[in-house]
Amino acid sequence: MDNVEQFPTPRERAGVSMKEDMDNLLDCLMGAMIGLKHSENVAEEDREADMEVLMPLVLKYFEVSGERYPIEEGEE
Repeated sequence: MDNVEQFPTPRERAGVSMKEDMDNLLDCLMGAMIGLKHSENVAEEDREADMEVLMPLVLKYFEVSGERYPIEEGEE
């Protein structure tokens, strides 16, 4: 697999980095969790079940984001 040439994705060619995509995904997941937590249209038991599904996803994406795109000094 060392001889496989990596080509940029269409989003990378358009100037959007994978880090930006990961940050946007994390923002969306966090927004979904906040919206779900404060929703009055979802039964309490359904809300808890949905949070049990979302929480591991959010934690996994935070972990992957930290591994692939660590915050460098002077960056925030």
